Amino acid sequence: MSTQQNDFKLTCHPRGSLRELWSISFPLMLSLMSSSLMFFWDRLLLINYSVETHNAATSAGAIVSFLQFAFICTTCIAEVFVGRNFGAGKLKQLGVPVWQMIWLSFFSVFIFIPLGLFAGNYIFAESRYGLLETEYFSMMMYFGPIFCLASALSAFYIGRGRLKFITILVVAANVLNTGLAYVLIFGIKSYIQPMGITGAALATGVAQFFQASVLFIDFLRAKNREKYGTGQYKFVWSEFYECMRLGFPSSIAHTIEILAWAVFFRMLMSMGEEQLTIVSVAQSILFLFTFLTEGISKGATAIAANMIGAQQWSGLRKLLFSGVKFYLFLFVIFGIFLALDPTPFIRVFLGNESAVSNEVLALIVSSCVWVWIFFLFDGIHWLVVGLLTSAGDTKFILKVGGGSIWLFALLPTYILLVVQGHKADMAWAITAFYGIMTCCIYLFRFFSMRWKSNLLELESISV
Repeated sequence: MSTQQNDFKLTCHPRGSLRELWSISFPLMLSLMSSSLMFFWDRLLLINYSVETHNAATSAGAIVSFLQFAFICTTCIAEVFVGRNFGAGKLKQLGVPVWQMIWLSFFSVFIFIPLGLFAGNYIFAESRYGLLETEYFSMMMYFGPIFCLASALSAFYIGRGRLKFITILVVAANVLNTGLAYVLIFGIKSYIQPMGITGAALATGVAQFFQASVLFIDFLRAKNREKYGTGQYKFVWSEFYECMRLGFPSSIAHTIEILAWAVFFRMLMSMGEEQLTIVSVAQSILFLFTFLTEGISKGATAIAANMIGAQQWSGLRKLLFSGVKFYLFLFVIFGIFLALDPTPFIRVFLGNESAVSNEVLALIVSSCVWVWIFFLFDGIHWLVVGLLTSAGDTKFILKVGGGSIWLFALLPTYILLVVQGHKADMAWAITAFYGIMTCCIYLFRFFSMRWKSNLLELESISV
């Protein structure tokens, strides 16, 4: 390996090694975990304010996530181009793709603001909590472009492996959100009137504005403008198109998956309160570990993009195996809590043990085993998605991500649970089946090497 290639590695560890994957992914995991805890805190405050505001925020929040995700996921693609340019030593070009996604964030104003002004009254017209849901939805839509901007700017740091700054900033923004949420939701006597659900949304938006502002100021520092070309603010159609060509299919695939999961849980709601409890408890347990999956996937994307830029494509297989080793280690550890005896773990979520029957408890235990299996294959699935994203194979991700969940999860769920009436643990068995099938499809794609055709043009113009 040449000295130049070493200069533009993301870490001091060997490319594609488990140590490199961990050193890049761990700060991302901390950021994601911090955000998850902030989300939990917001919901805890709202349920103490009133059950109605909590339920309204939960309902409206799902719609907000669905509408924001496509833009946020698309702007994140800038980290692939930053990573490629950094790996290739093209430091002066790092700011160009970031600016194209900053422009997309600005353009999103023409989507989010009208949605905030007019859409809520129609979306929640027949809802029990319509007024509260509309208040929350509108406020979050107004801040939508800020969320996109923060994602675009974060790509500049993630693509270079400079994650300490991002981690500290995200934690600081979440701490700010924590304090603001309490003050704005409950108010301060004689000074600030309680704002309830609007206060929760406003606190989230202000914290995100703080994060985006700090990122933007640092991004435009003289040092970064001189070294990384962050002052190249012009809209460049060819660069913008390339970002959209790679980012848009992937974002649509993930958005379709979010919609599919919403339909999945909507189907299960018709099965009764006890069955929904079984599914919900298992889902809550799974959500505890999602920051690991997301962190590894984003870390793998950054490392793989750097390898591709440095023409070290052979290291991608090593990176995949490093990620698989990591997930196998976690699989063994989590087996102690989810497979051997998950009952103590389950009681944390159930609270009053006597409130559920032995049959329900047994079904939750069975569900935990399936969640355990799903975690392994879903994690590897997202690891490979990160690698394919860095290689520009996002059209394939759109086809598989947008279709597999309907074929392998929703269709069996409808037949086996809604039509035939199987117990709710079957839902998680189906989910595990979906995870296995999707993982196998992505692994087959990776080892087929067909994704390399997306990189031929990159290879021909590399120096």
